[in-house]
Amino acid sequence: MKDIIEFIGSEIKKAVQHLKPYIIKYDIEIDKINPNVEKNKNIKNGDFSSNVAMTLGVKREDVIPFAKAICEQLPSKYFKKATVAGPGFINLELNEEFSHKVLVDILTQKENFCVDKKGKTNYEIEFVSANPTGLLHIGHARNAAIGDTLARIWEANGINVTREYYINDAGNQIEKLGMSVLIRYKQLFDLKDELPEDSYHGSEIIDVAKALKQEVNNRFVNITYNENGINDPDIESKNFIKDFSKNYLLNVIKDTLNKFGVHMDIWFPESFLYKEKLINKTIEALKDQIYAKDQALWLKTTKLGDDKDRVIVKSDGSYTYFLPDIAYHNLKLSRGYDKCFNIWGSDHMSYADRIKIAMQLFGYSKDQLVVLIMQMVRLIKDGKEFKMSKRSGNSLTLSDLIETIGKDAARWYLVSQPMATHLEIDINKALSKNNDNPLYYVQYAHARINQLLNKREYGMKREYDIVTDFSLLTSEYEKEIINQLLIYSRTLKNIAKTYEVNKLTLYLYNLAKAFHSFYANSKIIDDTNETLSRQRYWLCVCVKQVITNGLKLMSIEPLDKM
Repeated sequence: MKDIIEFIGSEIKKAVQHLKPYIIKYDIEIDKINPNVEKNKNIKNGDFSSNVAMTLGVKREDVIPFAKAICEQLPSKYFKKATVAGPGFINLELNEEFSHKVLVDILTQKENFCVDKKGKTNYEIEFVSANPTGLLHIGHARNAAIGDTLARIWEANGINVTREYYINDAGNQIEKLGMSVLIRYKQLFDLKDELPEDSYHGSEIIDVAKALKQEVNNRFVNITYNENGINDPDIESKNFIKDFSKNYLLNVIKDTLNKFGVHMDIWFPESFLYKEKLINKTIEALKDQIYAKDQALWLKTTKLGDDKDRVIVKSDGSYTYFLPDIAYHNLKLSRGYDKCFNIWGSDHMSYADRIKIAMQLFGYSKDQLVVLIMQMVRLIKDGKEFKMSKRSGNSLTLSDLIETIGKDAARWYLVSQPMATHLEIDINKALSKNNDNPLYYVQYAHARINQLLNKREYGMKREYDIVTDFSLLTSEYEKEIINQLLIYSRTLKNIAKTYEVNKLTLYLYNLAKAFHSFYANSKIIDDTNETLSRQRYWLCVCVKQVITNGLKLMSIEPLDKM
């Protein structure tokens, strides 16, 4: 199915091309015309509208005549009626023979409706990458829901997508993890070792310690963390504990993401950068952009707008966290992706600009690395913030969220607002079984249609019985549904370009609303008019199919009964 907004815009542009007197009088540049087209909120005003006549520099007294002239040029095979309203808005009523083609497309393409074939565009997206030192919390949950939904929508638009998780396994956090697990492990043998204040205190650390005990029994009870370095006689055992702990928690993270409907194509360990000496290679590759000062190495980020240059190697010879991040992002972009995406929390906003500058210093274009910033999440229950985790006693985990409201409700609500806004999830609302819950409202439409379809068979099992003539679907309720179906393709294409995944939940809600209005005001199966009943029946099938497709892009299972 064509992008209806783009199609109408192109027809309006063609119409303007025929209006030579206006083009000459106002020096209109045809190539720069990009008509704004919108679906009308009130179907009584027409199906779609455009303000193009008011945007091309035409004097006020000429706008309405200009708009009327555009209307006269629009082809009747696509437009049943074109009228001018207000100061120059063009209202368009589509030719039903043209608009009804979307129904045939849905019935024949089914789950592939608005799904493009894979093309040559390749994206990489990294969108969780929590340190493997604890459980995923609800901030990570929002990253996961947005990132995975965005990836699914890109794939529907024919883009090849690689999902990647960056494993921070080479920093001080892993040292601290190993120490925390060792102390908890020794406590299992009634030893009096105490956890330092800056260690990891979550209950998952006890789980790791118990698993370690089961693996090695009492082998490590005499190990301490007060000796370090190459001469440490316990270094091999400590490395074993670190690796065991990291892998245990990483498997918990993988399992949690799997339950949340998220899979990763690449699990990339930071340690690979050091093993392959990519840090040193990065310094060498950027040597013309680096200078020494105060016994440290600085990257010339002010060249591209940073407020100050940034240290990449400290005076003691150790690396700042900026340097391995530069190496990693360069490695990703060097694989040949058209774009690489990160989804980070709002506390990384200034850092996002910095890493993008570093990539430009490597020679990549400004737009090849895209960093999307996500605001925080909080849960509300009974009007108060709900933040106590059953597991950690601190922040709510993703597993807690899934257990509390379910995977599907969590996925819906986490993508339901623009990522740049703070998100509040009302637990009572998410669990409610009424129309105040938007997911329930959408699922109810799907279940209601399923119940309706099971009341009477119209040859669904034989594809040649599918209706191709929908000429009797002329009521405002039917036309509103058809217009909603027409803009599904546009919605997906818009999200692919703007990354605003919340527009999918809004679309599905509006489609469900159109169906519920149709259901309340129409006799769908009418024994007195078999032809009309048959056409309305297959219209319902189309709505059900698009709701199914849209929900599955969010990894939400559509319900057949409620």
